[in-house]
Amino acid sequence: MCNRQQQQVEQQRSLCAAVAQALGSSGAATQSSDFGGWPVMAFEQLEQRFLTMAGLTPSKEASDVLRIVVFSAAFAVAVLLAHLIKALGRYVRNSSVLSAFPLAPGSNILLGHVLPLLKCPSQGKGAWDLMEEWAKARGSIVRFRVLGTHGLVVNDPVAFKRIFQTRLKIYAKDLSLSYHPFMPILGTGLVTADGELWQKQRLLMGPALRVDILDDIVDIAQRGAARLADKLEQYRGTGQVVHLEEEFRLLTLQIIGEAILSLPPEECDRVFPQLYLPVMEEGNKRVLRPHRKYLPSPAWFAFKWRMARLNSFLTNLIRARWQARQAGKPGRGDILDRILAAIEAAGTKWSAAIETQLCYEMKTFLLAGHETSAAMLMWSVYELSRHPQQRDKVLKEAVRVFGPSGSNTATRPAADGMVYTLSVLKEALRRYSVVPVVTRTLKEDDQLEGKAVPAGTMIVCHLQGVHNQWSEPTAFRPERFMPGGEFDCFEEGVRPYMFVPFIQGPRNCLGQHLALLEARVVLALLQQRFSFKLASKLADPGQRHPTVIPVASIDGLPVTIE
Repeated sequence: MCNRQQQQVEQQRSLCAAVAQALGSSGAATQSSDFGGWPVMAFEQLEQRFLTMAGLTPSKEASDVLRIVVFSAAFAVAVLLAHLIKALGRYVRNSSVLSAFPLAPGSNILLGHVLPLLKCPSQGKGAWDLMEEWAKARGSIVRFRVLGTHGLVVNDPVAFKRIFQTRLKIYAKDLSLSYHPFMPILGTGLVTADGELWQKQRLLMGPALRVDILDDIVDIAQRGAARLADKLEQYRGTGQVVHLEEEFRLLTLQIIGEAILSLPPEECDRVFPQLYLPVMEEGNKRVLRPHRKYLPSPAWFAFKWRMARLNSFLTNLIRARWQARQAGKPGRGDILDRILAAIEAAGTKWSAAIETQLCYEMKTFLLAGHETSAAMLMWSVYELSRHPQQRDKVLKEAVRVFGPSGSNTATRPAADGMVYTLSVLKEALRRYSVVPVVTRTLKEDDQLEGKAVPAGTMIVCHLQGVHNQWSEPTAFRPERFMPGGEFDCFEEGVRPYMFVPFIQGPRNCLGQHLALLEARVVLALLQQRFSFKLASKLADPGQRHPTVIPVASIDGLPVTIE
């Protein structure tokens, strides 16, 4: 019996080789009939030829195997053809429906707008800058195409309300393109989760970022600012250049590392610059060069190694904290402790899946908790160094809250009272749109500006475009956000969607109040202690980076300190 099965296996192998040889032979048709001018071989004759070429004796078993091979191949081709026809039909339908919107200039019949978008960095601008040019030339909603994907660039605050609020559930996160390079980092964390998982995680994480942690963040930020000030003191008056962008990234990682995990600054400096920052840098590179995800280069292996080390570090920390909690040890009072308390109160059984999900959430907090804050601080320092009168107003608030020497311990109500410093930070977010676009994928047919939009369309919410619809948008005016300023003058229904650095609606950023409070303390204390002088060699020191989000300075904001 075993010999018979072995013979059948050998026959199958020989048949497969015969099929490949026959299909590659130009003289395969010997005995044929003529049908409409094309040679057609009867199946039985073709079957006999295959068996002969394979050196096999014709038999029922061999014929059955051959028929299975042929019909399986035919079925696979039919399925592939059906998918191609379906995709083609969807492409034609979407092209037709979206034709009601003006087409962005520069389209190629084969590639769509791929080439203009890829050329942006070499021209010193981001893809989001090109999209703003499209909007200025063609209208508030413009259609574009990237290969077979149709999209709309939306620069309309009324449409934002529909996307972020009214019809939120049908505008899903764009995980297949925009977020795809960062999925190994963020996984199913709060930023990338959707549907029921997002609702569950939002309810779990939300309470951890409320009043108590906001009270704590003032003290954490004040101590962090003091550490950075001591570090910068050695450069005062030396004329030596310091790149503030890098310093702010390290500082904000320390602050968020202590706030969510109670990590000391030394531990944050040991782990995150070596593991977390390089994987984020690689993720940004993969946005425009997606092949980096698949090409086994040294950078690819380094990314894999760092991700494994980072995941192991965070998972072990989370597990140890849970075990300590179960052993009755007192909690740390940080964000992770609040989340673990919520899990315990819900009676949820601890598992490896929970550890993995919490690991994703901690990485999400790290990303959301430091990148935007660092960019916001950097642009605020840049503008205050160019506007002495605005800087004087920040200094007055700093003296009132922290005392003439900057050594007084601030309370949260006192920090909340620094309204002009807050306005400086908000104006930096508006003027430089550190998150210039967010993307969504439409799950069901909908309408924008009264025009039909088919399911499957990529929606690029152009936050930068809306931020530049303010009066004299390139001017830096913190007064816009003071009581009675320009922001308050927008119509009530549209006002929240005229300033969207943290999005709006149910999916807005949970950590926005924490970020603004932290940045207020840091900015005021550093301005009180130092005077920063721009040392950029660029013709435009305020030139934005063309490929990295959150958008920072292209040269890292070099300064000297006085």
